[in-house]
Amino acid sequence: MKNLRKHWLINPTFQWRFALLFSTAVLVFTSLFPIFMLTILDSLEKTTLFRENASARLALSQTRSDFLLFLLLFSVVVILCAFFLAIFHSHRIAGPLYKLRMSMIAMQQGVLDRHIQFRTKDNFQELAEGFNAMTDAIFVRRRKDFERVQSVIPKLERLQNSLHGEDQALVTEVLHALQELNRDIPSA
Repeated sequence: MKNLRKHWLINPTFQWRFALLFSTAVLVFTSLFPIFMLTILDSLEKTTLFRENASARLALSQTRSDFLLFLLLFSVVVILCAFFLAIFHSHRIAGPLYKLRMSMIAMQQGVLDRHIQFRTKDNFQELAEGFNAMTDAIFVRRRKDFERVQSVIPKLERLQNSLHGEDQALVTEVLHALQELNRDIPSA
């Protein structure tokens, strides 16, 4: 089953900024060619052939107008394509970061055994693998700690029964703390 995201703007602030920055860069680079071509047309107009021939000057002027219109339309199409390409690509960046953030929130709430999986064409695949390895290591370490707590509780209960007075009160306090901690042990 494919994992299709329904929302293209997962992190709108990042994605809009990314798309605008990318489109601006494309605009700057696509502006270089028209500027170069218009400079050539200006230098052609200053040549003797065009200065002395009114029909050639009129044809060059018409060509310049047509060329400007073509470049304007072409630039708009290129900028729009660049913008949508940037939104598309930023979606493959923002999606994994969103999943990672949601998993970190789950970890803060005590869910340590959940893995994340990115779509096959998303960026940062190695981040998911590293995050999953980290959560596995934390989960295993925590489980070992709980096992140690469980193994100490019966020993403390026996010790508590053999002590009296202040020593028994101290052991009872530690025992209650460990029993409370033991209730937090995840089942599995």
